[in-house]
This record gives sequence, structure tokens and C-alpha cells, in this order.
Amino acid sequence: MNILKKSKDMFKNISKEKFTFVIIPHSGKKTRQLKLYKPIVYLILTIFISAFIFFIISTIYLSSKKSFLVEDLHTKKDNIQNLNSIIEQQNIEIDQLKKTTQIVRNKLSQLYELENKIRNMVGLKSNNNDKHVASRSLTGIHNISVNDLYDFTDLTDSNSINAITNLIESEKQEYNILIGEVEKQLKYLESKPNKWPVIGKIASKFGYRRHPISNRIDFHKGLDIANNSGTNIVAAGKGVVTYSGWNGGYGKMVIIAHGYGYKSVYAHNSSNLVKVGDKVEKGQVIAKIGSTGNSTGPHVHFEIRYNGKQIDPMKVLENLNN
Repeated sequence: MNILKKSKDMFKNISKEKFTFVIIPHSGKKTRQLKLYKPIVYLILTIFISAFIFFIISTIYLSSKKSFLVEDLHTKKDNIQNLNSIIEQQNIEIDQLKKTTQIVRNKLSQLYELENKIRNMVGLKSNNNDKHVASRSLTGIHNISVNDLYDFTDLTDSNSINAITNLIESEKQEYNILIGEVEKQLKYLESKPNKWPVIGKIASKFGYRRHPISNRIDFHKGLDIANNSGTNIVAAGKGVVTYSGWNGGYGKMVIIAHGYGYKSVYAHNSSNLVKVGDKVEKGQVIAKIGSTGNSTGPHVHFEIRYNGKQIDPMKVLENLNN
């Protein structure tokens, strides 16, 4: 109790004590005194010191925070620069892909044109699935034509790239098919008996005529081509000799089977240079012009039989003006 009483007395004494502040003006005027109780002075000092300490701590904190923010800002600037570099590189790659797509389209268009030219050259039907040789479509990831390649904007899309790849693969398959068709067509063209067996004067055409020996109207089943005796007779097409020998009014005769339903006949020869079973090439010499059998002069009687029936050779033989 004494300690508590003493403390109260001490506080009362302190609260009654005052600080005297003397204010002396420079102008020489009368000095002034300012008396403040000690607790008020202590409170002011405490507030001032606390504010000063808070200011120091805040300054240190803000300074460190500023350093952190500046460093973070530099890091973000570096990241932005890196991202801009990546975007720029991606834009370059996209431009290159666009150019590549255009090149692919042009090349595919050229391939389509070449394909149709090849088909025309060998007598195959043109591929008319596409107009202007550039619109054949794929089924799959995208239903895309070569014209559509110009319209691609998102060339980084894997589906678009796969569609282009599929288009190229499709054309490769088309060319493999074309190769097979061309091979078959070339074999057919080599076998088709459309080469003139000899060049000379046409003495008698296919069809009804007056027979030069019997003087009767009959049907002439072939084409008579006159030339000097001993002139070479060549095979009108590739094939196999199925007959070589004498055949009544035909005299010495050669028959060649060409396949595809075609056979060719060469008659009135002075001599046959091939025998049954021989394989002959188009343009190969097979006989010599003569006048054997029922004949009025040296010539070759040339027939073309299609599926067992004689047809007009002029409808099969190449045009000599070409």
C-alpha cells in the first residue's frame, strides 16, 4: 500500500511540475515565457520520436520495396522483349509457311496439268474431277482442294498441315495409278495395229467393189496397197504370229494376233520372214510384197480383224499427215 501511495504522490508531483520555455525575439522586444506541464512535453516528445521512428522504418521499407519493384519491372521488361522476339520469329515462320503453301499449290497445279497432258498423250481420258486442274478434294481431316491452300491463315494448325500432307499423298497415289494406266495404255498402243504395213498407192479400199479378176461385185474385206515387188512389209502392231504360210487365193499370208481383240492379215506376199509363234514388234519387217495367190500385180492385201470381224483398216491406221 505504501508503494502504491508513493507512486500516486510521485505522479501528482510530476503532473504539477512545469517546463518553462523562454522566447527571446531578435528585435529586442520583451521576452516571453511559455510554461508547459511535463506530461504534455513528454507526450509531445513521445509522439515526435514515434513519428520519426515510423518515418525511418517506412522510408527503409519503401526503399526496399522500390528496389524490388524496379528489379521486377526489369524482369518483366526482359520477359516482354523475349516474348516479342518469339512472336516475331513465329510471324516469320508463318510467312514462310504461307509462301511454302503457295509453292505447294503451284507445284500441285503443275502436276495436275502434267497428269492430264500425259493422259492426252497416251490417249487416256483426262481427269475431269477438277476444273482448271486444281480442285480435286480430299476426304479426311479437311475437305480441301489445292485452290483452298491459298485461303489458309492459321498455318500453325496441325490439322491444316495434315490436310496438305494428305493432299500430297493423294496425288502420289494418283500418280501410281496413272503409271499403271499409262503402262497398260502403252502396251495397248504398241499392240494396236495402227501402223501402215507399207507406204504405196491404195489400189482397192474396204467395202463393195468390182473384183479385178472375176469382174463381179463383191465385198472387199481389206485394203490393197500397191508397191514394187520385194518392198518390205512391216507389222502394224506388236503381237504374236499365229499363221505364216500359203492360204489359197490369199497366196503367202501372215496373221498376227495383237491382243485386245485385234488381229492383222498380210497377204499376196512374195515371201514371209516370220514363222508361227514369233513375237514381233510394231514396225518390224515380217514379209516382202509380191503377187501370189489371186492377184493382178504386186501389192499387200491388209486386213484388220476386231473380235473376229473384219473392220475398215482406214479407221484404225494412223493419219499419214500427222
